[in-house]
Amino acid sequence: MTVARNESDLTIGLALRAAAVKECRSLQRSLALKKQRHENIHRARKSCRRLRSLLAFVAPPPTRQVAALDNALRQLLRGFSGLRDAHIAKRTAKSLASAHEARLTPALLDALRNHSTKLLRDALKADPDWRRKRSKVERLTTKLQSLPWQDVTPSQIKEVIGHSAKRVRKARKKAMDERTPDAFHRWRRRARKLRYELELASKARRAASMKNARSKRYAERAKKLLLVTDRLGWRQDFQVFLQTLDALADTCADAAALSHALKRKSSDLSSQTALSTLKGKALRAYVAQDSSHLGR
Repeated sequence: MTVARNESDLTIGLALRAAAVKECRSLQRSLALKKQRHENIHRARKSCRRLRSLLAFVAPPPTRQVAALDNALRQLLRGFSGLRDAHIAKRTAKSLASAHEARLTPALLDALRNHSTKLLRDALKADPDWRRKRSKVERLTTKLQSLPWQDVTPSQIKEVIGHSAKRVRKARKKAMDERTPDAFHRWRRRARKLRYELELASKARRAASMKNARSKRYAERAKKLLLVTDRLGWRQDFQVFLQTLDALADTCADAAALSHALKRKSSDLSSQTALSTLKGKALRAYVAQDSSHLGR
């Protein structure tokens, strides 16, 4: 029995290692492509988040080596935050224009587009074709492959998922109590991390030919969390849009005017978009269930 368990543990560890290598390749590919920069920035950030989720399985609590790799991935994510926010603000402007008849003038749309374009141009000037970032990812890939993936056990994965589920419940309660942008954003981040962990664990278990029941349960929970994070996403996009309007207020009068108008109606807009959606069937089903079983 001991031998069989060890063989199974080694197999799932190698499956996670393969997933990490795949994400590193995806990250490199996203950074190398010169077309559709913003879409590939989004893909690169998703790869960084998945890699951070995979790292959580290696050594809970994290070793110094794992913590250093996690920090490096977090820095890569943050390096693209401003570019991503500017793109989201431009995209959200179009959604608001149709959904809420917000007064988005040609001058404002131009300002949002120029803001996004300038940030991307300046970033590429400082790091042409993301060469420095790509070199960093090459080094990260080598270090990630050398981690003791073979030591990862199913119980370790279960422990990590259970811990993340508790953090999601805590963040959800705080968000529903406080109703602040920061609290909702924290809930979304933690729910997204748990979703990635569930997805990766489910795929690794299947690749390791482990029991299908738990793999299926993990995948089902991940799908429910995807619905939640998608709905919470609009709320965060709206906050990013407001912050961008404030950043442009000094140079664009229309940005200042719209920012003032939207802030007066922010409670209405929030309830009509994010909060009303959060009261939909998908979230009710998720909140109604006791998510403590996610780690089981």
